[in-house]
Amino acid sequence: MADRTTIEWTDASWTPVKGCSRASRGCINCYAEIMAARFSQLGMWGEGLAQIVTTPSGKDHRWTGVTRFDANELAQPLRWKKARRIFVCSTSDLFHESVPDEWIDQCFAIMAMCPQHTFQVLTKRADRMRRYLSAPDQARRVSDIVNAWPAAAIGHGNEFTADFRLLAGEPLPNVWLGISAEDQKHYDERWSVLAKVPAAVRWVSAEPLLGHLDILAHAALPHWVVAGGESGPGARPMHPDWARSLRDQCAAVGIAFLFKQWGAWAAEGQRTAEPVRLNLHRRRWCTFEDGEDRYARMAAAMHPIGKKKAGRFLDGALHDAMPEAAHVR
Repeated sequence: MADRTTIEWTDASWTPVKGCSRASRGCINCYAEIMAARFSQLGMWGEGLAQIVTTPSGKDHRWTGVTRFDANELAQPLRWKKARRIFVCSTSDLFHESVPDEWIDQCFAIMAMCPQHTFQVLTKRADRMRRYLSAPDQARRVSDIVNAWPAAAIGHGNEFTADFRLLAGEPLPNVWLGISAEDQKHYDERWSVLAKVPAAVRWVSAEPLLGHLDILAHAALPHWVVAGGESGPGARPMHPDWARSLRDQCAAVGIAFLFKQWGAWAAEGQRTAEPVRLNLHRRRWCTFEDGEDRYARMAAAMHPIGKKKAGRFLDGALHDAMPEAAHVR
């Protein structure tokens, strides 16, 4: 839980469910997995959730697949009176296969009781999200939790009940549902599912962006796209044309676009957040995934200068668009 966060597109994080496991190659350098493994000793917060393992290439950090419900953190959004954008389960996945529906019900009950906040949900498990939200008794289960919640605990009277759009089978207007997708394969798999889920806002986090994404190949389009390169140890560079393509696709059809970061690698010729001296001996050539020669015309020279210095200017501009919250379709 954090009432302040450095994540560019949100105001706070809320993690009532902890623990995860790798779903695809975008998870390989997961910061949350690394931190959970570092604090996995007896009595520490990551105990049982992750571990340090020995692999042929050396030590690595791995989730165990165990998840844990944090009842103490569950009610935190009720105590935040000022409206916030809240990233739900920023270090886990609310729709992980080991998370029971009962935990998710409680999270949705809190979201229904906090109409002042906007909850930003991301998953790599779109199939589980759809199954959960399409269950015929899901709305009733969530509403039962809300109606049983003690009014004294939230400082409101009887008028503070569920947003009963739930009972009509309508999506909560303050809950944005999104998928993470690092490349075209995983975008196609996950977006094709999310596109069929009713939501006030459907969005995509293309971070870490590890390949070109053609979002216009689908008839249904997201309301918002966030793109960014990978940061941290072992970060893989993002070709600038992958980010440019998403920017241009969004502009062509009116999708809100936010460029979050270059990550650990800055593209040669791009404006950086801080003045830097580039070391040509550390330069890496980043090409498209089709195997074209690294010195081909479309290859990009990338420099490992770190996230802070690399910044978030794309072709000299900041892109911070947010979606309108009024769509429901």
